[in-house]
Amino acid sequence: MSDQPVVCVLATFKASAHATEQDFASVIDAELARAKELVDQGVIVHGYHRTDVVGAALIVSAGTVEAARDIFATLPAVAAGLVETEQIMPLVPLQLPAS
Repeated sequence: MSDQPVVCVLATFKASAHATEQDFASVIDAELARAKELVDQGVIVHGYHRTDVVGAALIVSAGTVEAARDIFATLPAVAAGLVETEQIMPLVPLQLPAS
């Protein structure tokens, strides 16, 4: 087990203005395969489709925010410039009151 702390990161993505349905169709199989690898590794904790724009939101576990950026760069749609990263926010748990 690593001594490096794990950071949870919330990242939001949206489709690039120039991206077409054909562009996404050309990478979707590779995108889903890479996402599955990251889920299986415990890196992607949650993933969501956005309803405000064509895009996604991911919660990932990574050693640092920079490590999260490196992970996102391995997603085929990001690498192809089809999606833009809007925000990458480090998160810490809230101490919610017990019921």
